[in-house]
Amino acid sequence: MFRRKLIQLGLMVFLLLGITAGSAGHLSGRDVQAVGQPAQGTLEISFLFNNAQGVVPSYQLAIWLEDLQGKYVKTLFVSNWLAGAGIGLDVVCPDWVRQANWDKVEEEEFDATTRPTPPIGSNTLKFNCPERKIAAGSYRFSVQAHIVENYNILYRGTILIGKDSSEGVGEAFFSPKRHPMASDILNGVRARYLAEPEAGPPSKGEKP
Repeated sequence: MFRRKLIQLGLMVFLLLGITAGSAGHLSGRDVQAVGQPAQGTLEISFLFNNAQGVVPSYQLAIWLEDLQGKYVKTLFVSNWLAGAGIGLDVVCPDWVRQANWDKVEEEEFDATTRPTPPIGSNTLKFNCPERKIAAGSYRFSVQAHIVENYNILYRGTILIGKDSSEGVGEAFFSPKRHPMASDILNGVRARYLAEPEAGPPSKGEKP
């Protein structure tokens, strides 16, 4: 609880300096089950954050899962400021804000999901399915980043989580339209499910 309050109060500075300054197709396989045992593998979400010329994006980020009908299932990642002080602004990652009801989330989920915004460059975030209680099934993965004011980029794609490894590629959607100078601050969004844990050093931008 202390961590949540610290984020909500301390990151108000970001609102003043950042936001105001900058003032899926069908996937074969069974749908996600509401009740079921967690999958045993690892879900990876990879993306590229780019610099922008002539504008300073906030880069606030939310990553979540929906079922194939678009019903919200679970938040995987949300930037610190957005999870705290920014949750009341429906112009920052609005698709996530509308679905997540984050002001009512339990403290355990808040702590497991809230992290610093990933750095500029290539990032791969890894989510352990047993730890995050991600059940086997077909999902639509969503990755949304805020640019400035009410400009956002949303990538969506599908991924099958189950007995075998699989991959999916995200498609970009812009709201309210393409930003004239920063429409590509987020790109290269992909999801990969590894049925077996992958050995090797952590990837850049990896979060627990």
